[in-house]
Amino acid sequence: MIYDFPLNEKSRTYLRLETLFAQIRDNLEAEQAWGHIACFKAIFDLQELLERGDLRADLIKDLERLGQRLTRWAALPEADLEQIDHMQTEIVTLSRQLLNSPRPGARLKEDRLLGSIRQRFSIPGGLCAFDVPQLHHWLAQPLSLRQPQMQNWLADIGLMIEAITLLLRLWRESGSFGDKVASNGFYQDVADGAELIRIKLEHSQGCYPTLSGHKNRFALRFLPATEQALGDVQFQLACC
Repeated sequence: MIYDFPLNEKSRTYLRLETLFAQIRDNLEAEQAWGHIACFKAIFDLQELLERGDLRADLIKDLERLGQRLTRWAALPEADLEQIDHMQTEIVTLSRQLLNSPRPGARLKEDRLLGSIRQRFSIPGGLCAFDVPQLHHWLAQPLSLRQPQMQNWLADIGLMIEAITLLLRLWRESGSFGDKVASNGFYQDVADGAELIRIKLEHSQGCYPTLSGHKNRFALRFLPATEQALGDVQFQLACC
């Protein structure tokens, strides 16, 4: 198992968005109406994150920084120049497209149906037919009508999904795993300039990690998944 921990608010937001993208993608393909209910929940969580700041500007800046890092990597003797050139081209193309694109999530905010049901998703049990009859009327449509409409709502976040997917992939690939030992379940270290800490351990070890810290220092605490006492924990760590 691999656990990704963010070291700052920006990387935390990117990881949350990545999780929401996966939930939307999986539930969008569902044939049952209740699968699309789960898709709506992920869409509204996504919308809330998009409304908190200028995510597009942050992404463009991070892509530019990543391009600069790739330029430094190209100077290394073992660098794969062809692969680096391909990634830099991809970064430049995405940055330009993001710069000229509308604000991500604009279609979500403007849609009448989404606006009328969004608040109901925060009410426990608030999705009954008497609460949101317009939603149940929409869900009664054939899948062939529902699915294209949902894809249309998400059309203007496609570039953002591409950018975050590329950014997180290259961040993850920038770090290599090394063997570590947490004495009595505790480990601390420094992570200068890192965005993510990645922890790899086997499910059979019967524990899971928690992380506290910031961009310079971090501490890991491994907690037992059962009542069994926990001693030293062998794991692998990557700073990305």
